[in-house]
Amino acid sequence: MKNFICLFFILLLVTMPKTLEAFFSNSGYQIFNYNNFFMSCDFLYEDSIICPFCTKMSAGSNKSYVEVTNLYFEEFDYEPSLEFKLLTPQHQSDSISIYDEEDVIFNVVHNDVVNNAPQEGYPKILLKFPDASTKTYSMDKGGSVDKYKASYTYTLKLDKGSYEYKYITTNKYDSTNLCEVKGNWHVTSRPYNFIKKSPHSTFEEIPPDNIFFSWNVNTDENDDKLSYELYLGLESKKSDIKKIEKCPDINSLSHNISKLKHKKKYYWYMIIKNKFGVFLETEMFSFFTGGLVEKFYNVPNPFNPDIGTVTDFVFPMYYDGSAEIKIYSEYGDLVWESDKSFFDGSTTGNIKYDGKDNLGRTLYNGSYIAILTKKYEDKMETERCRILIIK
Repeated sequence: MKNFICLFFILLLVTMPKTLEAFFSNSGYQIFNYNNFFMSCDFLYEDSIICPFCTKMSAGSNKSYVEVTNLYFEEFDYEPSLEFKLLTPQHQSDSISIYDEEDVIFNVVHNDVVNNAPQEGYPKILLKFPDASTKTYSMDKGGSVDKYKASYTYTLKLDKGSYEYKYITTNKYDSTNLCEVKGNWHVTSRPYNFIKKSPHSTFEEIPPDNIFFSWNVNTDENDDKLSYELYLGLESKKSDIKKIEKCPDINSLSHNISKLKHKKKYYWYMIIKNKFGVFLETEMFSFFTGGLVEKFYNVPNPFNPDIGTVTDFVFPMYYDGSAEIKIYSEYGDLVWESDKSFFDGSTTGNIKYDGKDNLGRTLYNGSYIAILTKKYEDKMETERCRILIIK
């Protein structure tokens, strides 16, 4: 009989830590710091083997739990690694609000497994403003989530900027220890004042082999990184248009697309996002493409290089080959010549010109002659057009 009692006692000593671990894993404990573990008295008998490792009953009104000292865990060489979060934010740790569209709503759940209320005035928000000043706010209690959880909120209207917040709380029976949860809150605005510059939404047909998109847009964020999604297609509804594979570069204000269909009406719009992902969706725009151009010309014409305007020389390429352009003054002086470019057959060729001579000087006001030379395998063709510079 004595051997049986000894065996039982040894077995109890070995299994008790695992029993406690299972108990802890079911949230039957509360941690205010890493040295205090509180256990429900319902788990213990008066002569329980763990009683020597417990302190006096807690000061709770119903005296429903006791504190387990570290001596117990040292006795069995066991270190509990479980962590219980007294506060759980109901939003991302890095949250974003849109200025002038929504208030900032701080929301946190207070979770106490022994149903103790926070100390009066808690939870609180410690908020650090962009200018490094701080303010503390006591949160308002909302509804109960369940028996042990209560929701707390606080609403603020904040100016644009990045804020650091910290939720803090303490149990009313242990006011010396604070539980805290930190994060950041960014108040930002959408990109705005989008202005389409090209292509023009008119019945003027645009060569389909090189469509030039350009625009202006504003942002209030410092060091912002505007990203773009460009949607383009033949359908007239936004939901039917697909995003193009190669979208405009970060912070760019222009984009080129080549090899569209001839003689078609295209629809397009953009979604522009700032560095926090807050976006602006533009209205729908449209333009018309032409067929294969029939002659050599430039557009716009006239143009003003002093304000950064660039003109496009377009021409038909009936076969695979090369093309180059030379520009002469009215007196026959060569002022500029392009590099030799190669084009596929049955396409519209395009060469850009910025209105400067070979030395980088802007041309004077006046009329100039542009001569196009196309070379195929077995023949050469030349065409000419007149360009006009007005500043």
